[in-house]
Amino acid sequence: AAGGVMAKELCEAGAKVIMLEAGQTVPPGRFRSHCWPYDMEFRGLRGEKQEPFYPPDLRDSIRFEDSDNGVGVDRIRVLGGRTVHWNAVVLRYAASDFRERSLHGIEDDWPISYEELSPYYERVEQTIGVCGNDDGLEILPAGKHYLPPLPFRCSEEILKRACRSLGIPVIPVRKAVLTRPYDKRPACHYCGHCMDGCDVSAIFSTPGSMLPKARATGNFTLRENAVAREILVDREGLARAVSIVDRQTGKEEEIRARVMVVCCATVETARLLLNSRSQQHPAGLGNSSGVVGRYLHGHLGGQVHIYLEDLAGAPPFNQDGATDHAYIPRYRTKANDGVFGFQVNFENYMFPHHASSLMGYGAGFKSAVRRMQPGFLMLGGFGKVLARPENRVTVDPNRVDAHGIPIPVVRFRFDESDVAVFRSMRNGAAEICEHLKGTVFDRWGGGPRGFASHEVGTVRMGRDPKTSALNGYCQSHDVKNLFVTDGSCFTTSSEKNPTLTIMALSMRAAERIAELRKRREL
Repeated sequence: AAGGVMAKELCEAGAKVIMLEAGQTVPPGRFRSHCWPYDMEFRGLRGEKQEPFYPPDLRDSIRFEDSDNGVGVDRIRVLGGRTVHWNAVVLRYAASDFRERSLHGIEDDWPISYEELSPYYERVEQTIGVCGNDDGLEILPAGKHYLPPLPFRCSEEILKRACRSLGIPVIPVRKAVLTRPYDKRPACHYCGHCMDGCDVSAIFSTPGSMLPKARATGNFTLRENAVAREILVDREGLARAVSIVDRQTGKEEEIRARVMVVCCATVETARLLLNSRSQQHPAGLGNSSGVVGRYLHGHLGGQVHIYLEDLAGAPPFNQDGATDHAYIPRYRTKANDGVFGFQVNFENYMFPHHASSLMGYGAGFKSAVRRMQPGFLMLGGFGKVLARPENRVTVDPNRVDAHGIPIPVVRFRFDESDVAVFRSMRNGAAEICEHLKGTVFDRWGGGPRGFASHEVGTVRMGRDPKTSALNGYCQSHDVKNLFVTDGSCFTTSSEKNPTLTIMALSMRAAERIAELRKRREL
């Protein structure tokens, strides 16, 4: 997400840009969005569905130490990164999300405010096309230009009715999914498999939206299969080149540039900077503060599956739409009620996953699966995790990946505040379920799990160079021609998905780079 925005903006500003991509382009013909699991070998259980996004050289190239069960990192190696197979939820952070220290006395304030970032939120939304509404919620700021929202389906109307009796808002989710033709891209045809790749680009992706605009300028060059080993510096300690390894040939090469922008995703960005040690930067590039790799955090997750009796026996049909259409924004704001907040999403399922939860076999079993299909849905939550220095990414110089590059080592544990958020999420889900006429399957477990692909924070921005790696423009305090604009630059997180904020920060940083180049300061 960050790299595509950066490339487009800099190319349109007149800069010559070379994008180094560790993976390669996945053509739409290889997407599995229109494939049923039972049409694949071994019913897709060997990962055939996701194979285009996770090549073999990613295997065994990360280690988890002293980490809670269920913690994982979604590392992808393909042009466009996670925008190629994401759920496309795009939410603005609220003004309060940038001021945790001032408002709650925990974590740190960002070096920028919502008001400073708001114009870039607006520009990104207009560029990518976002469907949704302005729901008038302070906790969920809105833009001025939205496409029509995704319509609620029967199950979401039932949930909305139940939540209304509890005073819980249920609103259309904001997604980078086109509900009508926009930006020379067609509207969504509601096949229901957004996270398997969209072969018509109705859902935003970097290859389908940003890179065509960058190429149109004549200033863009793409180098695929270029795995970054380290960033090299000159005598003054400024970034001068990237040392890469070609994935296909194994050949090593240096790619020179006047300005370096790192957008490798939270874990890989920290890994690259920590592997970029030199006489000028012995602790890693841009790491005089010692914070690079630290403050790893993101979202904790949980989900519950519900079968709605009101929909029993309805004709089974594809009602997946664009995966989830409804959204419950953060609604608990009291200090004793989960001040750090969570959000809840609803998803219908095109494929009958609920079959694994049912007992029986033969014709009776098939009949039960079919009868329940229209009324089966998932209620899932994302909760905010606090940024703490002990949760971190390091590198192991004694263990290397397939390209001879030291692998990242992740250490992460939830603390009691994170567990409290999880309990609040679980209690909220239970409260909603009690007001629904239905059957609950596989309730949330006893503790939080994972990052939900929303990890951030390992190269944090801040005002003080002693406690942060970047300034408010995502520019390194130590290396003036180095910028980091992916999720690793976050000071803190929110219960809201981070992608829109990543793109807004990247657009703001690109504007800053263009200004500094114009003034000949870069």
